[in-house]
Amino acid sequence: MKTPMRWLSEFVETGLTARELSHRMTLAGLEAEKIEELGAGWDKVFVALVTKVERHPDADRLVLATVEAGEHRLTVVTGAPNIAEGQRVALALAGARLIDGHSDSGEYKVLKPGKIRGVMSEGMVCSEKELGLSDEHEGILVLPEDAPVGLPLREYLGDDVIEFEITPNLVHDFSIRGIAREAGALLDKPVREQPALDPAALTPVQPGLITIEAPDLCSRYIGIVIDGVEVGPSPAWLADRLKAVGLRPINNLVDITNYVMLELGQPLHAFDLRYLTGERIVVRRAAEGEKFETLDHTERTLTADTLVIADGERTVGIAGVMGGVNSEVVDDTTSILLEGANFNMSSIRQTARALKLRTDASARFERGLDPNLAGDAMLRAAHLILELCPNATIRAVEDVYPKPVERRSITFAFSRIERLLGIAYPEAHVLDVLNRLDMRPVIENGQITVSPPTYRHDVRIREDVIEEIARISGYDLLPETLPTGTTDEVRRDRVYGIQEQLRASLTASGLYEAVSYPTVGEAELAPFTDDQGVVSFATCVPLATMLRVKNPLQAEKPYLRTILAPSLFNIVRENLKHTPSVRFFELAHGYLPTAPDELPNEVSLLGIVMTGDRAELSRFGNAGDIDVFDLKGALEAAFARIGVTGWSVKPESHPALHPGRSARILLGEEPIGWIGELRPDVAAEQDLGSKRVAVAELTLNSVIASIPERPDTRIVQRFLPVEQDFAVVVDRTVSAAEVEETLRSACGPLASGFVLFDIFEGAQIGEENKSLAYRVTFTAPDRPLTDADLTKLRPRIEKSLKQRVGGKLRT
Repeated sequence: MKTPMRWLSEFVETGLTARELSHRMTLAGLEAEKIEELGAGWDKVFVALVTKVERHPDADRLVLATVEAGEHRLTVVTGAPNIAEGQRVALALAGARLIDGHSDSGEYKVLKPGKIRGVMSEGMVCSEKELGLSDEHEGILVLPEDAPVGLPLREYLGDDVIEFEITPNLVHDFSIRGIAREAGALLDKPVREQPALDPAALTPVQPGLITIEAPDLCSRYIGIVIDGVEVGPSPAWLADRLKAVGLRPINNLVDITNYVMLELGQPLHAFDLRYLTGERIVVRRAAEGEKFETLDHTERTLTADTLVIADGERTVGIAGVMGGVNSEVVDDTTSILLEGANFNMSSIRQTARALKLRTDASARFERGLDPNLAGDAMLRAAHLILELCPNATIRAVEDVYPKPVERRSITFAFSRIERLLGIAYPEAHVLDVLNRLDMRPVIENGQITVSPPTYRHDVRIREDVIEEIARISGYDLLPETLPTGTTDEVRRDRVYGIQEQLRASLTASGLYEAVSYPTVGEAELAPFTDDQGVVSFATCVPLATMLRVKNPLQAEKPYLRTILAPSLFNIVRENLKHTPSVRFFELAHGYLPTAPDELPNEVSLLGIVMTGDRAELSRFGNAGDIDVFDLKGALEAAFARIGVTGWSVKPESHPALHPGRSARILLGEEPIGWIGELRPDVAAEQDLGSKRVAVAELTLNSVIASIPERPDTRIVQRFLPVEQDFAVVVDRTVSAAEVEETLRSACGPLASGFVLFDIFEGAQIGEENKSLAYRVTFTAPDRPLTDADLTKLRPRIEKSLKQRVGGKLRT
């Protein structure tokens, strides 16, 4: 919110500089982001009087102007078409630093005297662009007739503009008057109201002028019909105010609506009455798919959730956002209907986001305006219109306000203030502070009752009132005290601890953690959606039952995700543009639907995606492409880190995964996820490159539940271990996990470690077979093992292999 100090001074005399006021307001919670000094560079620019204008002897389009500014009297050569004797203008002397009026880049130049067509020009009369006021440079800036000649232009037109950050809870400060109220309360200064029309002058009332068909979205609508208006340029004071805050003046009627919005915080709109069929307003929902052209000359498609302003036949404006070209004020407008209304904040926010059309009006409505503010703004705007259009008259008025908003009361124990803030404010001080905030405080029998004004939506409970007392009194005055008492025992979140260990392990395996948006679109879910419309990967949920966000940040992504893979694919796709190897994991929630109107079941998910080169080009690197075994290794290390046992992978087909390179992840007999490589066609559709894409996703709820509260103790062996290698020949269809499990069972408690170190296939063992070589480590807690101990195990191992996996030991 840009706040010019000159404009602010009409409401409250702060007695502070812009920098001092910014500091005070920031300490009170209204952050000043920056201060813009208008005219800071006008060191040698003065208000001057044009005393004589004559033609240039050698140029038809140039004139010689004699200008006076106090002790300065000089002749300038100019081609400005609007210069005339008797005008007050901005005169720049030699050495002034101005913007180059003929440059689009806005670069500065230092003015130097020089000859133009043989005549010495000793200075320059300035346009608005050269002074940095606007982009207008066709003519010079003509100042009002009362501008004091000889005064430095900085003192006459310059100003300091403070830009405040208005957070969603500070809509009452989204105006010059709102800032003035804050400053007045902080500095204990009276706040003046600006001239406005007497409510009694709003006659006659015309029933039927306004009809509200959507009262849930529009709590108040005021319409004033004004005849005899004259459209023209705004007076200099009004145009200058708008320019100071970055708005371009358009015409007096439109400028008044913008001026009042900035001054009081209430957006207004003026319709040309000629174009309102039936000379009436209907506030209703739009028809589904209705087309409407807004003032920016863009045709927009509306939905049934869009609130519109219509006449007897058609839409003439999108409520709270923007009007339409079919009813805008034009040069020959003579009668208008002035609108002031209050709309549902959620509806306006949803409409502005859906249409990708955020305006100054929607920025205010979507924060939640006070319905009573509409009345103040309409009285102020009507006063300005009648003042700038002397022949204008009010023909009809209607204010539809079925449920007026009243002040609410908040009562609490006065002692609560000291208990919460740690400081005992005197009753007189508390009453003074709350009176400055117009909260009408009353203290009786140890209880304090306040009635916040209706524009203070942010003050709803006793803590809000106490915060206001501390804020206005000064946060810096609160005492510094150490807490007393005992602290609760630290209870570490077990689930969080396990997730942190997972993160550490996956990061150590070369993966980067990703954080993605929790919403997805139907197109992203397509690879994981079967013919029956069921989305399945780590979880299995019908697409039709997935939860939809009513007001998603991205309209094309309305679903709360149940799986992580689509979100990770988006991240991988973007990173592949910059690096040949991508490895990401994400720990996040999936949102599974439950009963209608019930909160979702949030399950913990782990997703991993890896693709690209296995290692950087190096004589030490293991060259090749990343595949599913790289991913499985990272997952094995992570599970080992957190103490997960009894898990395995079982080959199984998935529609999105490559046949022969996909498997279920099992915890015991329970399926908890999938691991594999994307089918090449799916990877191509997802634009994930031509290399293998390894992906895994699993639910962590059962995994975490399976981890013992206390890790198993491991005895440090007193005797040296003994290692022995076993080469097992099995059918190619038998998995290594089955062979290892058989070996573990046969070797018994003496076996403490298993490593698969070689796989062999060849004619020597049969084309249908493979050989898996394991190194098994044996230890005993009470004695050193001998060859005889291990020799006894071999027959049992051979028997188990034959019975369980149809295998045999190679000799």
